Amino acid sequence: MLPPGFLLIPVAHSTDDEIADLVRRHYRDLPRDSYGPQIERTAAQLVASARSAREAGVLDLVVPMGVPWRAPVSLAIAISTAPAPGAADPESSASESTEIVTTTAGEAVRATERFTAPATADEMAPLLRMRFRWSIPDAERQLLAVCTISGTVDPELAPIVDALAELGDLLLRTLRWD
Repeated sequence: MLPPGFLLIPVAHSTDDEIADLVRRHYRDLPRDSYGPQIERTAAQLVASARSAREAGVLDLVVPMGVPWRAPVSLAIAISTAPAPGAADPESSASESTEIVTTTAGEAVRATERFTAPATADEMAPLLRMRFRWSIPDAERQLLAVCTISGTVDPELAPIVDALAELGDLLLRTLRWD
């Protein structure tokens, strides 16, 4: 179950047109004359993100859909599978902190990385990334989830970044096996 305002986009099993329609349906109650251009830009951005995610083997994207054209900071979650650890471990960075966390789906490895500021302060860029990794029961594969908080670098937004990181962590800790 996702929090209000979030949308699960099944990128692996949807076409670009289906994703654009999903976004338009999500905003169907907004007046098209005043919000139409922003809705279309959001749809185009999410289609491009979904296409890149699909090419990278991502199964689903989870994104907040309140009014993304007004958000100074945003959260996105990408979920995929990969070969079991050892065969192709995800790359880790020296700046990541890694720990074992308890989740509804069992123990997971969580790596957290905070990024340095981009070249210009008003440039949108990743600010924080959490990578979760679970062993899939009875399979030689693992489930990967990456939660990225992006936005502009502004010290006043730090509480929002921290709150979104807490929300992303909470969402990923509640994943469970069907």
